Amino acid sequence: MMRNGKNIALILTGMVLGTTLTGGAVAAGLVAEPTWNPIFVDGVQVEMEAYRIGGHNYVKLRDIGEKVGFNVYWDDGVQVDSDAAYTGVKPDEERSTAEKAESNQVQEEPAPTETTVDVDELRYEMVQLVNDIRRENGLTELTVNQSLMAAAQECSGGLYTSHKNRVECESVATHGYPHGFGSNLAVLVGTAPTRIPEKAVSNWENSPGHYQTMIDPDCDSIGVGITIDNGRAFCYMFAGNPNSYNPYS
Repeated sequence: MMRNGKNIALILTGMVLGTTLTGGAVAAGLVAEPTWNPIFVDGVQVEMEAYRIGGHNYVKLRDIGEKVGFNVYWDDGVQVDSDAAYTGVKPDEERSTAEKAESNQVQEEPAPTETTVDVDELRYEMVQLVNDIRRENGLTELTVNQSLMAAAQECSGGLYTSHKNRVECESVATHGYPHGFGSNLAVLVGTAPTRIPEKAVSNWENSPGHYQTMIDPDCDSIGVGITIDNGRAFCYMFAGNPNSYNPYS
């Protein structure tokens, strides 16, 4: 997705079509089903509610505005302001709300900062969720391996938005794990810290390749890493496989 005037027209066309289908869904016998297809903005995967209707994917225009960075609001019709940041409300109403809050001295509770998040707790929750999936498939749990944990955390700190095979392999070898491994990566945007493990594992569960890595019966150990940076969460999972080798070790 790119932020420019041309794409706004395309987005509006999709919105009108989506509105028509939604309004006639019952009469036409159409079914809206959630879709797990990944959505990317500037190469970074984002969380966005999407549905598949009649063989096509549909998302809310407001959600697009929020993720891409333009305002969408209602004022005798759907209004799109490509030069304004997303608020979801008419500019006059936004100012009125802000002024009212200031006059009443309303103070909102500050959002959790990265320094208040117990990342280690989130990492071990992620391990538990992966092992839950393995148990559901009749497989043994993966044992936490501190070498893989250190390597996964180091790689997540690289803030990579795509796999770096050599970097991952060298990190695993440097931290002392002698075998090969499977690797999963998820980059989440705007996810509440407490939901990071759940969302990352859910994304992997709904991606065939990532899912196979989690349920590989040859794997017996695990290491995970989570780094939160500027509203984004970079999540790695390494599944150690003693029957394979690391080409960079």
